[in-house]
Amino acid sequence: MNAPFLEGLRARFNDLVATMSERDRSLFVGLSVFLVLASLGGVTWLGRAQVADARSRVSARRAALVQIEALAAEHAAASREAASIEERIKARAGEDLPAFMEKAAQRAGVATSLASVREREVSNEGTLQDKRYAVELKQIGTQPFAEFLHAVETDGYPLKVRTARIRTTAAGGVKSLNATLEVSAFRLVDAPAAGKGGAP
Repeated sequence: MNAPFLEGLRARFNDLVATMSERDRSLFVGLSVFLVLASLGGVTWLGRAQVADARSRVSARRAALVQIEALAAEHAAASREAASIEERIKARAGEDLPAFMEKAAQRAGVATSLASVREREVSNEGTLQDKRYAVELKQIGTQPFAEFLHAVETDGYPLKVRTARIRTTAAGGVKSLNATLEVSAFRLVDAPAAGKGGAP
């Protein structure tokens, strides 16, 4: 705006105020002050709302970043564990479970108690084969049984003891255990062809 225009507005404003009574002039000034303060308040509220919204978005993005980092860490840990398991499976690929169980029983000094190791079922999930066996032990003492389980589970053979059914017996006044273990032995196999699955 140029100076003459502003001077004209100022002159008209002065004329308007000059024709007002004292009461009207006070009301007009009060209304003008109110409108100015209201405008400033509105601008301040809008600014605060925008700042709060920005902070909220930043907080949400930080939370999402934390979740992504946690998922990435879990994925990395799972990948390392999977690679470790795969190496263990490959390292024992030439040894079947019955032979391993016989060696474990010999190391634990319970070879005479290992009655049988029978294959029950086979299932494949992708390239991982789960072959399940029933392992029977008869007339074995509590401590030798614990040592046998320790030898089986800490040797590094890729297996999992799924269930254990144990019965206490007494022969000649001596208590012993009869146990049947359900054991899964794992190995890697070729991926099934498209549209095919199940046990080989």
